Amino acid sequence: MFFLPGWLISLITFPGVMVHEIAHRIFCHLTGVAVYEIAYFRPGGNPAGYVLHGPPPNLRAAFLISVGPLIVNSLLCMSLTFSAIPPLFILKDGAASGASVFLLWVGISIGMHAFPSNHDVREFAARVHEQRGKGVFWAVAQVFNGLFTIVNALRVVWIDLIYAVLLSLALPAALGLF
Repeated sequence: MFFLPGWLISLITFPGVMVHEIAHRIFCHLTGVAVYEIAYFRPGGNPAGYVLHGPPPNLRAAFLISVGPLIVNSLLCMSLTFSAIPPLFILKDGAASGASVFLLWVGISIGMHAFPSNHDVREFAARVHEQRGKGVFWAVAQVFNGLFTIVNALRVVWIDLIYAVLLSLALPAALGLF
């Protein structure tokens, strides 16, 4: 694998950063959590985007806010790239390639930012720790917290790009287009 600085990846995939933060904002709204400040994209910023919000009222709300981007970004990635893949790879239609390449770039960019960030994982882990041993959902939350931690560690081998590409191929493959 090759190394690219995080700020460059964020710049190239800025639509994904923006959708990631929008997804957090949506799930804050759905769970009734106050949002204090939003930066949808800050070129060269670390982090590239953020949503500062109030404390989630329970573990379920914390979970939904953390996985909001996984849900929203994954669905958008699949939808946008599905529009691009048939003309580019199945029909091999050169006339549609400009729009298809654009949709593919936007879709892959969005899919690459589906996973909760390290900050999202730390925030969720803090909520899981606060609720230690309270109910079945706590056990499920523990599993997700572990998975998110592993996925973030695998970013050095481009797991986010692999995930976005696999998402892009999932719907056409499920429909038997290849």
